[in-house]
Amino acid sequence: MTLHLNMATLGPEAVNDQGNNWPLNKETGFSPLNTFILAVAGCSAGVYRNILDNSKIDYIFHDVAIDYERSDENARPITAITITMYVSVAEENQGRAERATKMIHKYCPVVQSIDPNIQVTEKVVFQ
Repeated sequence: MTLHLNMATLGPEAVNDQGNNWPLNKETGFSPLNTFILAVAGCSAGVYRNILDNSKIDYIFHDVAIDYERSDENARPITAITITMYVSVAEENQGRAERATKMIHKYCPVVQSIDPNIQVTEKVVFQ
């Protein structure tokens, strides 16, 4: 698979098949760093949803909040990402839904592809 970037005047843009390019700069879109963090969270939340579906646990997703930490080193790399998923699950299934978060890393190709020094934590908050 090949992806492409247009080097537009305001910075790189990801080219997609629909013709509406996605700016990769913080002035008009998401910065590449934000895009990376969102990719980790998007994959993790999507995998979690699939695990709940496959486990036949009824749920309603309300929100996903992503916090991250950066090092003080030169390039200020990401050191930790915490993904908090706010869901409604029947009380009798909350234990299973909580344990399901432990399976996300195994099935999320984005998490598996990042530097192992970046700590990724998934949490679920029941509403």
